[in-house]
Amino acid sequence: MQPSFVRAALMGLTLLLAACSPLQVSAPPASVEQAARLAERGDHAAAAAMYGELAATNPPPLGLQLALSAARQWLAAGKPDTALAALPPLGAGYTPALTLERGLLETTVHLARDKPADAWKVMATLAAPATDALPYWQLRQRAAFAAGRPVDAVRAALTAEPLLINDAERTAQRRALLGALRQSAERGTKYTVPPANEPIVRGWLDLGTLAATAARSPLSAARELAAWRKRYPSHPGSSIYMAELTTAGGPAPALAALANVPVAVLLPLGGRNGAAAALVRDGLQAALSQLPEGQRPQLRIHDTSTMSVADAVTKSQADGAGLIIGPLTRDEAVAAVAANTRGTPMLLLNSLPAGQLAPANVWQYSLSPEDEARQIARHALAQGHKRALLITPTGDWGTRVAAAFNSELLAGGGKLLAQTTYDPQGTEFTAQITAALRIDESRARHKRVQDLVGGKLNFESRRRADVDFIFAAGQSLALRQIRPQLRFFYAGDVPTYMTSDGYEPNPQANRDIDGMLFPDMPWLLQETGLVADTRTATQSTWGGPTATPPRLYAFGYDAGQLALALRDPRWQWPLAGVTGRLALDAERRIRRELDWAQMRSGKPVLLSAPPLIP
Repeated sequence: MQPSFVRAALMGLTLLLAACSPLQVSAPPASVEQAARLAERGDHAAAAAMYGELAATNPPPLGLQLALSAARQWLAAGKPDTALAALPPLGAGYTPALTLERGLLETTVHLARDKPADAWKVMATLAAPATDALPYWQLRQRAAFAAGRPVDAVRAALTAEPLLINDAERTAQRRALLGALRQSAERGTKYTVPPANEPIVRGWLDLGTLAATAARSPLSAARELAAWRKRYPSHPGSSIYMAELTTAGGPAPALAALANVPVAVLLPLGGRNGAAAALVRDGLQAALSQLPEGQRPQLRIHDTSTMSVADAVTKSQADGAGLIIGPLTRDEAVAAVAANTRGTPMLLLNSLPAGQLAPANVWQYSLSPEDEARQIARHALAQGHKRALLITPTGDWGTRVAAAFNSELLAGGGKLLAQTTYDPQGTEFTAQITAALRIDESRARHKRVQDLVGGKLNFESRRRADVDFIFAAGQSLALRQIRPQLRFFYAGDVPTYMTSDGYEPNPQANRDIDGMLFPDMPWLLQETGLVADTRTATQSTWGGPTATPPRLYAFGYDAGQLALALRDPRWQWPLAGVTGRLALDAERRIRRELDWAQMRSGKPVLLSAPPLIP
């Protein structure tokens, strides 16, 4: 749609020609009328060509005005490059009004050409007109957002607002501003925070960031919005933020329906899995407690350590459950799917065995080490590392991790040079490491040469030189022994990855794994922002400020978010979970995209730059 100043210029062109005293024109030429009629009919290219012919035969300022009309019509015809070429160069004959008109048109043309930096470069040189300034400020706002300058965009919007006619227009302007700020925040636009004497500008910027966050983590929206209102009382955004960031008039239908029916939770609260299940339960309850009381689902918790999974599913369905969350173990998940003959929606807290597809209305969410292994392969490949050594523990866990890693590595064009396993209960890994690094081959070559020459030779073992990176999977205790041995056998300079199982918040012990790279949930790695705020707000329910933030509590918290997101279309994927960025794949598996860290001086450091090589 053409800006209002463009339409006004087109409509007034005939009058301008009639009143143009330098040419003593008493009536507009017939060709100008014909060009205007072509433009009205939508034949913009023909109109542009006709205006261009007229511009070539008329001196300034009329010729300049006709050339601008030609450029405007080329733009309307969807040919912004031709419009740019048609713009008459600045020079003699330009009045201040024509100079401004040309600058505004050139800005619009650059935006149409997807050249936001060029658009802002022109716009920044133009002073606002004394009258009819609304189109100027609206275009300035648009150009600033396109150029990644949200602070300038907000300033332009605030200047434009008093020029609007009524409250309806002002409300529409504020909604559009919030929408643009949200998109800017979602793109990760960086900007210099405006000074403290611009609280309205700062408030809008903070509200845009909040809007972007709330769309992917609505459970925190109420808390964040309350804090924003406290920081910015009487802010003009207060009139729209509840309508824009929450559902007006109550919860969305899907969420309302979930609040009015029981939600069954199946967890083994006794036995060897009891402590883990209790953490999951507490995290789930903490998440749902963020909702207003009238919107919280009615939780019905069934202890699968005292009743069979089949009986728990049957009881849940008899209670009218609209959703079943759980069970926790893989065997129980298989049993729950088999017992769910009514097709009740179910969020499993584990994954089904490979090859078993989940039925409709069944989603799978787990802290899967296989997913971590795949992310490690992708991360290494993205760093240009293709040739890998793999070290995994014996047993089912290590087998599954190795298979997932190798599959992803080969699919990405990588190569597994060697694979070795170790006893996770053992303490001696020299044989496995030297074999993988071919240290034993180096020693054998030395012995053969020494035997040939018949004397003792100075010798230093060498590891294989073709390895790009190492993936050593396992628990913390094993990796604290494997990593020093890798250093001892000359592989300390090779990028070495581990799964999050190797990280425990113990700076003294973690010094032994310094330099290792690993993916982990934001819950353990992020020290500021929304996840850190959630951790602080819930710390009394998972052990207090001095306790280690448990992964399983975070797992339960995100299960609560997922229970709502899977049945409420307002939520946007991927979700900003505390266990990662949560995405839903075609097989209804919840995929977690994790943060990346490197262990340095016994502490994990979030990676936003290439890792350090020790």
